[in-house]
Amino acid sequence: MPPAAGFDCLLLLLADDLSPLFALMSAISVVVTQNTHSRKTKMKKTLAAAIISSVFASGASYAANIYQGEDGSEVNLYGRLGYNITDKATDDGDTEGQFDARLGLGGSQRINDQVSVIGWAEYQVGAAEFENGFSDDNQSLTPRYVWAGIDAGDAGQITGGRVASGIIWFSDIVDVFHASDVALGRQISQIDNSATQTFRQDGTLQYQNNFSGLDLSVAYIFGDGGSESGLNDDELDYGYNTALRYAIQLGNEMTLTPVVAYQYNENKGGDESTFWGAGANFVAGALTIGMEYSENELDYTGISDKSKDEVFEAIVAYNINDFWTVRGGYRNLDNTGGDELELDEYTLEGQYRLTSRSSIYADYVIRDGKNGTMNGQSVGFSGDADEDFYNVGLRYEF
Repeated sequence: MPPAAGFDCLLLLLADDLSPLFALMSAISVVVTQNTHSRKTKMKKTLAAAIISSVFASGASYAANIYQGEDGSEVNLYGRLGYNITDKATDDGDTEGQFDARLGLGGSQRINDQVSVIGWAEYQVGAAEFENGFSDDNQSLTPRYVWAGIDAGDAGQITGGRVASGIIWFSDIVDVFHASDVALGRQISQIDNSATQTFRQDGTLQYQNNFSGLDLSVAYIFGDGGSESGLNDDELDYGYNTALRYAIQLGNEMTLTPVVAYQYNENKGGDESTFWGAGANFVAGALTIGMEYSENELDYTGISDKSKDEVFEAIVAYNINDFWTVRGGYRNLDNTGGDELELDEYTLEGQYRLTSRSSIYADYVIRDGKNGTMNGQSVGFSGDADEDFYNVGLRYEF
């Protein structure tokens, strides 16, 4: 089904499949509402709850302050716990219960009124990144972000380590579902084995600042000099990226925010990865619409064919009230010259907030794609490209 027709029939396609999931959520919400109705008027109205991707990017922006020194130094803590019931990527449609968690700790120390030393370390606990195929072994604790740097106020911020890439500004446009996996830049780990797509790579030096409303991010990626296989073909030689974001105020609570991003990586075997993307999100009160397009091309030394991913994604999110948010999305991924994966999927999700930062959710994903093939092995994307799946879960953040 072409992208233009996706949203027209999304609700119709999913209505029957989602009814038992939303029935479960509705039953839970009745119990919770009876106990929380008296505090409903005290809950903050959060438009940003429709797009919770800032938490996915880094918990630093949501961390709680646990220490504040007289000299201005501080220590912050962030945590997220989640339990999800799903039949995604399981054998014969079996249902599984999956737990994952994130734990982050960081802070700052003032040098003077304008400059501070900053740092953040955040780890994935459980098997979330392993389940998504971004880790080669099932480690119980894997680093998401580990960086230190200097915050120089109006002069900008410099960070080094496994940083939150500025390309996250781009992925945030459509990364709004609780249990979905991001498709853009999925091939980059073949060039740099430390990479989680374009979001996180070891050995990165990054500068970010805002110039009269224009957000700028530039980074050089040194890599960490390590290769899990001992081969040059997955050890990064160098890379660089940049991202630009600008928020245009349209009045009447309406904002249009276009984003562009670019990244280049080359490994020590001479293989290259080029990524670029452009998109925008539009916010009008309780309504958010996002759309983006990206390409990721691998150019292997000694091989004439280039592996190219073309990805189109679009989402709509609406805050019904302080408690309920609904979201719908469409994604199309088409690879040529590589594994030939074809992904065509529609997602519908409902979220009920138990508190301002914790919620229950349910989603259903319809897929009509085709698995690819690489080295004689079938290649899907978090499961088979033609198998529907659902998620029902609870997320608690602190």
